[in-house]
Amino acid sequence: MSTGRTRLEIGTYGDISTTRTAAGTVRAEARFRDWDGEVRKVTATGSTVKTAKQALRQKLVRRNTATGLGTVLTPESTVAQLAAAWLEDVEVRTDLAPGTKDLYAREVRSLILPHLKSLRLREATVGRVDQFIKRQATVSYAHAKHSRRMLSMLFNFALRHDAVHHNPVAGASRLKSPNRKPQSLTYHQIEQVRRAAATWRTGKSVSGPRPDGQVRDVIEVLLGTSDRIGEALALRKCDIDDSRLAEELPMLVTVAGTLVVIKGKGVYRQDHPKTSNSRRTLEVPEFTAEVIRRRLQVIEDKGLPDDHLLFFTRNDTPLSPNNVRRTLRKMLKDAGLTDFKVTPHSFRRTSGTTIARATDAKTAAEVMGNTEEIAERHYIEPEQPKPNPAPAIHLKSLAPGASTGVEQTTCEEGDAA
Repeated sequence: MSTGRTRLEIGTYGDISTTRTAAGTVRAEARFRDWDGEVRKVTATGSTVKTAKQALRQKLVRRNTATGLGTVLTPESTVAQLAAAWLEDVEVRTDLAPGTKDLYAREVRSLILPHLKSLRLREATVGRVDQFIKRQATVSYAHAKHSRRMLSMLFNFALRHDAVHHNPVAGASRLKSPNRKPQSLTYHQIEQVRRAAATWRTGKSVSGPRPDGQVRDVIEVLLGTSDRIGEALALRKCDIDDSRLAEELPMLVTVAGTLVVIKGKGVYRQDHPKTSNSRRTLEVPEFTAEVIRRRLQVIEDKGLPDDHLLFFTRNDTPLSPNNVRRTLRKMLKDAGLTDFKVTPHSFRRTSGTTIARATDAKTAAEVMGNTEEIAERHYIEPEQPKPNPAPAIHLKSLAPGASTGVEQTTCEEGDAA
């Protein structure tokens, strides 16, 4: 008894048959089960049977790719195959910035694949994922946090492709973040950093090119704007409005972009800041305005266009945020300032904390381009609690030899104790 034709799986095709056409060419055809479950006949022609079949197979591959069926994930697929498919999907997404795509690729390859690449999706149980994240936490909280985030996105992708029935990351133990409070710089520390930046490599015995002072200037811009380092380095001439100088009103600076570093492409300016909340216009203090005016004069003297960056290399290309960080570390080390840690974010925290204490956390968050919650959690240093004066005022009566004290009372018979 015939059992009938075997039903094709979605995205697969049946046997290829060939026929000779009236024109003398060969037609190859096969039944293909499309993304919607319908079986359709697909054909291709060639001068020989071999070339016709080859043309048909290529056509079927293109059809799979066009319908989103190019990468078929199953429970037997490995995490490495899942990662490759997900990164392909990430690459064609238009809602992600190039810097974000590059970050995802780096983190998958450095955090996930070295440990889980050979694990099959059906083997990725909640218990195994939980143990993996806990092992990552022994390196650092950030290591575990980023690993969890990337693994969750990977398995959400697998879930959408029916390769798993649930996301195992959802059942893993929650990470407990370390209770680290934001720490800003003191004014004395800021002055130490300024002196180190001003005198770095200025001695007579220094060989090689002298620093051009741009990192020193970047520090003043960071302190006067609360910008992220990428935002400060992305400022252009056209982002500056100093037209109110005659009225003795502050310079206006618009934060409208950031610098990103893409592997294989280098440093370039992205036409929007980190988040939608990050685009903002700020009135800056005069010490920052003076630095910016110097940079504007350099641009003017070189005849550079209005959309040129304020800070740039000798070749007029963007300054790398990583190079600025490296130079800052070198400055502080050479000055012997190793008793406190300073990064570009230190200046952002310091400015945010200063504004929050003078106004409130909401105002500081708006200046920084953050939500109030993020600003308080990561940038604004909590104020030290004020001492309670009550003991000094009210407990003097308990001092040795004091003439007054607490009168002792006794319970009369029948009184409640």
